[in-house]
Formats: sequence, C-alpha cells, structure tokens
Amino acid sequence: MPADPAFELLPWQTTLWQQVLDRKKQHSLPHALLLSGPDGVGKRAFAARLAAALVCDEDAVDKQPCGECRSCQLVKSGTHPDLYWLEPEEAGKNIRVDAVRELITRTTLTTQAKGSRVFLISPAHAMNRAASNALLKTLEEPASSSTLILLSSKPHLLPATIRSRCQNIVFRPVEISQAKAWLSDKVETEQVEALLELAAGAPLEALKAAEEGWLPSAADTLNTLMELKLRKVNPMQVVEQWNDRALDGLLADLTRACSDLVHVASAEQSVRLFMPSQKDHLQALANGMELQRLFEFIDGLNRLKRQMTHNLNPQMLLEKIVIDWLALTRPEVR
Repeated sequence: MPADPAFELLPWQTTLWQQVLDRKKQHSLPHALLLSGPDGVGKRAFAARLAAALVCDEDAVDKQPCGECRSCQLVKSGTHPDLYWLEPEEAGKNIRVDAVRELITRTTLTTQAKGSRVFLISPAHAMNRAASNALLKTLEEPASSSTLILLSSKPHLLPATIRSRCQNIVFRPVEISQAKAWLSDKVETEQVEALLELAAGAPLEALKAAEEGWLPSAADTLNTLMELKLRKVNPMQVVEQWNDRALDGLLADLTRACSDLVHVASAEQSVRLFMPSQKDHLQALANGMELQRLFEFIDGLNRLKRQMTHNLNPQMLLEKIVIDWLALTRPEVR
C-alpha cells in the first residue's frame, strides 16, 4: 500500500478494499459501481484510490495503486487522460444532461495507457432526469475498456434503472471508537467528541467541521434563534447577518438545531443530539413550541435545500426562514 496521501486508505475501509481487490484479481469487477453511504465516511477517497488502481501500470494487483509509476504520477497531478470526474459546476447544483453526454462521448474513446478509462460521477443523485436517462444507455451497453463509478449519499434519489445496473458497495457508519482514534490525530482532543456529534459520527465530516468552524457557527445560530424567539433582535438584522454566510452551511445549522429541538421537545432520552452540550439551551428554546408546527418548519427548510439548485434569491429565502420562525415562536395570546 502506497504511503502517498493521494491514495490513502482510511482504516475503516480495509475490508471493502480487499473485497474490491479480490474481484479485480478474478477479473470480475463490474463495469459500473455505485458507492453509497452517508457523507463523511470516505467514499470519495475510496473512489479516487480505486480509480488510481484501475489505471496503474503496476502488474501486481495487491500493489495497486503503486504511487510510483507514470500513471500514478499523472493521477496525483490531476492530468491522467483516462480518468475523468464529473461533478456539478457549482456545489449544490444539478449535473446537466450535456455534461453527461460529454462523458458518454469520452467512454467511446480508446485508452491512452494500458489500464481502463475510469469515469466518476459525484454526487450521482445530482443528475437531473434527462442526465440520468442519458447515462442509462451507457450502463446498458458499456464500453469494454471503461469503468463507471457513481458516488451517492442519497442513492434512493437515483432512478431504479440506474441502481439496478450498478454493483452497490455500501459504506456503513464508522464505529465511534475508530472515528475518535482517527480524528484525535488531526484536531484538538477536547473537540473530538463535540465535532463527531455535530457530524453525526462521520469522521471526515467532523474534520470538515473543525476546518470550517462548525462548532461556533452552530452555537451562534442557536443563540440567534433564541433571540428571535424572545424578540430581542431585529429580524432584518438577522437576515443581513445570515446573508453573509454560505446558504448550505446555514441551512445545515438550522436543520441540526431543529432536529435537536424535536428530540428535546419529545423528551426522547435515547436519541443522540447533534449539540448535547447545548441541551439546556435547546430545552429553553423548545418550551411552548408545538411539535406539528416545528415539523412544518423543518419541511420548509428541506424544501429550500432542494430549491438551492435553482437560481433563487438568497435574500428572499432568508426572509422566509426568519418570518416562518417568528410565526412558529409567536408568543401565546392570553
């Protein structure tokens, strides 16, 4: 196994990797794979390593990717001619049909090295209907020298016709002890548990949380929700503050906070909270809230997440969130 971090195999992936290698040795690796599982468990790193192995010049399968051959060097530099990533042009946007058609055209070309041509689509569920339909024919009649690797944390959003034509490799949640051990080498020890809780136990998501400052962001969002509930802050001031934030990050903070509010308001003791250290704050925020209306607010957040792929006005979205929250927390008239 190469020491180069470009081909890192995460410690909880060794069994899956060995299974793939065994299939490769037996020349029974399918032409299309679907790597499915929650965000933050290393699907992308696994896919990148597998792609590198498929184009590697090393003959011994157990040594692929070797990290030293010309193909591996090209992979590391991002210039290998037989390796192609297809992703949305912008985070949160759809993968359009013309991008899939370009990929399909590439699958018909001959390889420029001795390995396969490898095409990776991430996240696969970002393909719109036309893009999925365009890909289907390639899955039904694959080129002999091409391998397709689809990555998705929401495979249920993919058409059944796509899923049925791919060999599914399922990535499970990482054992908490293994996640803590891995993360402890990368962040301050006292933050490990809180980061993993905020990231629902996903180690790479927790590392991202540390790098992007999710902990203070989540606490600030919770404080702002309380200030809005108590009518201690100007709603338009909140809209202006939130407008300076990335919308996907804000929606994630709000969704986690509301999920915790549901569990606290329902007195579900056995459920793991995203922010257990804020339980008293959450309890105060949940007081007097109607669960049905809270669920409706969460449904509204989820609709906004889906609409992020459209060119909607962020200012209007934020105003709607604040107005809906004020309605949800309107003081009871006696």
